[in-house]
Amino acid sequence: MKLNKLTAAMILASTAGSAIAGGPLYIHEPTMQPYKWDTSKGSIPVYTDGGELVADKDGNLVPSFTVLEAGTKFNHDLTLPDGTFIPAYTVLDRDYTFLTIEQANAITARAVGEWTAVETSTFDMSVQGTIEQQTGIADVTPDNVDQIYGAENGYGFWVNYDTDGSILEQYFGVPRTQVLGIAFPEWANEETGEIIEATALMNGWFVDSKDTQGDNVAGVFTHEFGHAINMSHSQANGNLAYMSKSYSPQYDGVPGCAGTNTYTAATLDVVNNIETMFPFIDVRSIAGKSQSTVNVRDDIVNISDLYPTAAYKAQFGSISGTLYTKEGVEYSGINMVARNLDNPLEDVITQQSGNMTQGKVGPDGKFTINGLTPGGRYVLYIDTIKAGGYPTAQTQIVSEPEYWDANESANPAVDNSCNVTPIVVAGGETKQADMYFNGYTDGIQYTPLVQAFVMDHAKNGQRALGTTGGGIIFMYDSTGKQTFTVPTDANGVPMLHSAGVAMNKNATKAAGVTDFDGDGVQSPALWDIRANKITELEDPSNGTCTLGSTAGVSSASIWDISDKGDVIAGTFREPYSGEAECAAGAGGASVAVPAVWKNGKVQALRDNIEFVPRSYGNALEVAINDDDGNLVRKTAWIRADRISGNGETVTGMTNGFGQVAWLNGKLRDIYSEFGATDQSVISADGSMVAFGALDLTDRFRPSKGVQIWHTKTDELTDLGSMRWCEDIPYISRWTNYCDYGYDHDSLVAAGAGLPRMTLLDATDDLSIITARAGSLLSGGFKGAIYIDGLGWMTLEEFFDKQGVVEASMFPMDNPFGISADGSKLFGGYAGAEVTFDVDMTKAYVCKDGQDMQLSFPKQVVAAVQKGAEFGRCAHLGD
Repeated sequence: MKLNKLTAAMILASTAGSAIAGGPLYIHEPTMQPYKWDTSKGSIPVYTDGGELVADKDGNLVPSFTVLEAGTKFNHDLTLPDGTFIPAYTVLDRDYTFLTIEQANAITARAVGEWTAVETSTFDMSVQGTIEQQTGIADVTPDNVDQIYGAENGYGFWVNYDTDGSILEQYFGVPRTQVLGIAFPEWANEETGEIIEATALMNGWFVDSKDTQGDNVAGVFTHEFGHAINMSHSQANGNLAYMSKSYSPQYDGVPGCAGTNTYTAATLDVVNNIETMFPFIDVRSIAGKSQSTVNVRDDIVNISDLYPTAAYKAQFGSISGTLYTKEGVEYSGINMVARNLDNPLEDVITQQSGNMTQGKVGPDGKFTINGLTPGGRYVLYIDTIKAGGYPTAQTQIVSEPEYWDANESANPAVDNSCNVTPIVVAGGETKQADMYFNGYTDGIQYTPLVQAFVMDHAKNGQRALGTTGGGIIFMYDSTGKQTFTVPTDANGVPMLHSAGVAMNKNATKAAGVTDFDGDGVQSPALWDIRANKITELEDPSNGTCTLGSTAGVSSASIWDISDKGDVIAGTFREPYSGEAECAAGAGGASVAVPAVWKNGKVQALRDNIEFVPRSYGNALEVAINDDDGNLVRKTAWIRADRISGNGETVTGMTNGFGQVAWLNGKLRDIYSEFGATDQSVISADGSMVAFGALDLTDRFRPSKGVQIWHTKTDELTDLGSMRWCEDIPYISRWTNYCDYGYDHDSLVAAGAGLPRMTLLDATDDLSIITARAGSLLSGGFKGAIYIDGLGWMTLEEFFDKQGVVEASMFPMDNPFGISADGSKLFGGYAGAEVTFDVDMTKAYVCKDGQDMQLSFPKQVVAAVQKGAEFGRCAHLGD
C-alpha cells in the first residue's frame, strides 16, 4: 500500500471574532473522485489529546483545554468549572481552568456525532480512546508535536488540543489570536484514494470568556471535523448571516427579482440556519452554536454525496447541468444554488460549477445538486462565492446573476434574469438544467481583466500597459486578449515599474521609471517595444533627489507621452539648495519640477514659476506669476501630466485640483483664468483643452460644468454636465436632497452648481470624453461619457441601452482610457482589482422598432440625429 501525505495544514482563522478558513476537498487524480474514508470498516476511531495540567482551588491538577492566564482580567463576572467565582475586572493571580479536557472531549463527541447522525450517509466516527493510549504522548505540545504531524500514527482521526495556542505559533507559525483551528485528511492510500489518517488542532486559547460550556466554540469543532471528512466549504445562508450590512446587502435569490429577500442585517431565522461548512464562524455569538449542528440540507447533502447510503439517490432528486459563457465555453467556480421556495432557509443546496475537477482538466462548468426533496419547488440560480478558501478557484459572474428558466439562453432579449421556472423532481429523478451567462455576442463587447489594473493604453486601442497588485508592469494585447511582460534584468525582475507609466499611440514606445543600477532609486526610462530595449532618460539629479511612495523610491515621475513617443511629460526632482544634486541621505529635501523630455533630453517647464520658501518649515512651494512677474497665486506643488498627440500642448495640476497649461513651453494658469480644475484632456493637435470648470466668482466655487478652451483663440465652448437627481444624487451632510422634492433645476437655482466632473480621457478631436463624478461621501462614483451630438449620459445608461448586461454586475465608474477614434474603452470599478476592455466598434440604434447595428461613434450619432433612438429596441427602457 502506497501512502501519500495529502497536504499542508488547512487553517481556520479569525479576525475580530470571525473566522476565515481554507477548506480541503481533495481529488484523487487517477480516478478523479474525492478521497474518502472506507466506511465499510466500521466506525472510524477518534483519539483525543490530554491537555495541559492546571491546579484548581484545592491544588488538584485538572487536564485543561482552555486556561485563563495569570495577569489577565475580564469585563464580566466568571464562574469556573470548579465553582470559583471571579468578579469583573479582577486581575487573575494564577492560571485558571476555563474548559476542561472532559468538556472538550464532550464537544468532540458531539461534533463527530452530528456528522455520524446523517441518515442518508454511511459515515460513522466515534471517540474510541486517547492519543496517550496510542502513542504514549499525554499532552501534545510544541516539543513533541512533530511526532503527530508528518508522522504516520495509524488509522483514525487524531484531535489535538492546543491549550495556550503555542503549537499554532511555534510549529505552524501563525498567531493564536487569529487562528481557531486546523484540520485536514493527512494520509491516504494513493492506490485507492482511501483516507487513512486525519488530524485536527483546536485552539483552546481563543474560546470566548462567556462561552462557559463551549457551546459556541463547538461550531469550530464540527466545521473542522467536516474538513477531516474531506468536505469543502459551501455558501448557502452564511453570507446572509455574516455579511449583510446596509452598505453591503445580501440576497437569497437574484437581486431585484420578485420573491428575493434583501438582507441588511442577520435575522434569527438566518442565524439558526447557517450551514456548518460556511467559511466564516463567530465564536462570540450563538452563530457559532448554530454551526455546531448539521441541520441545513446543504451540509446533509454534501456528506451524503461523499458517503451515500444505498437508498440515498432513490429517495431524493437531483439537478445536473453545465454553466456556460455566452460564447458556449464551460465556466467553473460559480456558486450554483438550489433553494426550495417552500422551505428556503433550511432546504437549500449548493455546488460550485466544476467542483469535481477543480481546474485539473481544463474548463469545466459541470455541476450536480443532489438531495432534492421530492415534490419541492426549487429555484436554481447563480451567485458568486463571497469569501473563504475553496479547492475550486472562485470566479466572478461575467454577466448578471440570473435564475434558470425553461427557455434558458444567452440572449438577454428573451432570457430575462428574473424569469424563473421552478424545478420539481421525484425521488431518483435527475433533471437537466444547463445555464448560460447572458450577453450578446454582437454589438458592444465587455471583457473583464481580473486581478489586473490597466494604467495606460495606446490610442490605437489595441494595446495597454497594466500592473499587477505587486506593481509589476505587463502589456495587454486587446486583439488577442493576452498579456506580455516587459524586459527583465539579469535576475528576471521586470525593469519597468508602475510609478507612472505611459504608452504612445501605436504602442511602439512606453515611458516609465526603472532602477538601472540596483541602488533602489528608479529613474526615468523609455522602452522601445519593437526592439524590446529600455534606455535611460536624462535625470538632472542623477538619482540623488528622490520621492518615496508605495511604488518605491524614484527621482522622476512619468505621466504622459506624445503620439510618436518623442515627447514625454512628467516631473524630475531638484534639491532645495539649488545645487545640481541632493546631498547624500538628503534625497527628500527636493522639489518636483514640471518638465518634458524631448528625444531623451529633459527641458524644465519654468516659465512664470518660481520655487520659494514656505511660510513654515524648510520646504519650498510654487509661486505662479503673470507675464509681468506679479504673483498670481501660490501652490504646494505643480506637475506636468498630460500632453497633446503632437507634443506641443502640455497641461498639469497644482496641489491636487487647479489646472495649468504650457503652450510650446509658455505657461497659462487656466485655473485662475477659467476655473479649470481636477484633470484636463487635450486634442491630438493641441488646439483644444477640455476641463471641469469652477465659478471662482462665487465664494463656494460651484461647478460650471465642462468647458473646452480653444488654445489659439481663447474661446470657450460649454459642454454642460450630467444632471442632479436624474444622473447623480445630490448628497450633502448624508442627506440625499433628491428624496426631498428637489430636482436638477431647483438645486442649481439654490446654488449647488452643476455636478462636478473629473475628465479622464478623450478621442483625438474631443468628440467623445470620458469622465467620473461623485465621491465616496456622496453615494459613490459615477462613470460618464460625453458624445458630441448626443450629450452626456452615465455609463450605466450607456451600457444598459446597448444591452451590455455584463456591465450590470460591475458598473464601470472609472473610464480612464478611450481610443483615438472612440471605438475602444478601458475602465475600472472602484474597490475591485479588475479592468474592463470594451470593444465599441459596433453599437445599436433602434429605428421604427428594428435594431440596427452601426459603426460607433459616427454612424450611430448620425442615425440618432436622424430620428433613431440610441440603444437596442429591447433595452430602451433599461
